Amino acid sequence: MPYSRIYLSKESSVRWSRKRRYTIAAIIAGIGIAIAFYNSEQSFSYKNSKEWNFDSYPDNTLPTEFSYSETDSTPGLWIVKSDDSTSSKPNVLAKLPGNGNLYYHMQLMPDSPTVTSASISMKFKIVSGQKAQAAGLILRFIDKSHYFVLMADAMNNRISLCKSDIEFIVCNYEAKAQISVGQWHTLKAFVSSEGVGGFLDDKLFIKANNQYYQTGQIGLWTKKDTEASFDDLKIDY
Repeated sequence: MPYSRIYLSKESSVRWSRKRRYTIAAIIAGIGIAIAFYNSEQSFSYKNSKEWNFDSYPDNTLPTEFSYSETDSTPGLWIVKSDDSTSSKPNVLAKLPGNGNLYYHMQLMPDSPTVTSASISMKFKIVSGQKAQAAGLILRFIDKSHYFVLMADAMNNRISLCKSDIEFIVCNYEAKAQISVGQWHTLKAFVSSEGVGGFLDDKLFIKANNQYYQTGQIGLWTKKDTEASFDDLKIDY
């Protein structure tokens, strides 16, 4: 039976061998990260839990404790209000459109624990935005210049894990994801010494083996003129 042979030069063979080793190493590293996340999540026993559902606050107000911990430099952009579309009625914490000239808006949770290992989840709905349609979950907040954010971007249909460092935010991990404006979604982050796992609607999109900012607080985040609502923020730690 006839057949053909493919001959490679010694140099080509070396390049092919090196490329194959790199590919195999990358696959093994990816599997290792996934296994590490899975094993850590399954074996870790959380002893504490805290939840913010905003239902105990008066409608159309921003409680004092939120104002005190607010990192946004423009007041009046965050408010507790009723929303019939949420699954846990009556209230949500809403970020109003406000001044879109500010690039990021942040709201730390009052009495947020400072944690290293935790499972954190929240429900969010992106309402509108001309310049951006992005909402996120702040992880390991140290100060206004040092934190992670797990971001859902409806304008570009992606989920990203971004790191803030001084005045820049760099998104080293991202994946395509369907995020609909006007619809409630769930963001979840699993953080441990192994890194950060990011979930959208219970599907794992981000597997980041990142050792920066090992501990910090949690909060909520939006980009530019994004109007968004948040509910049922919960942390197990």
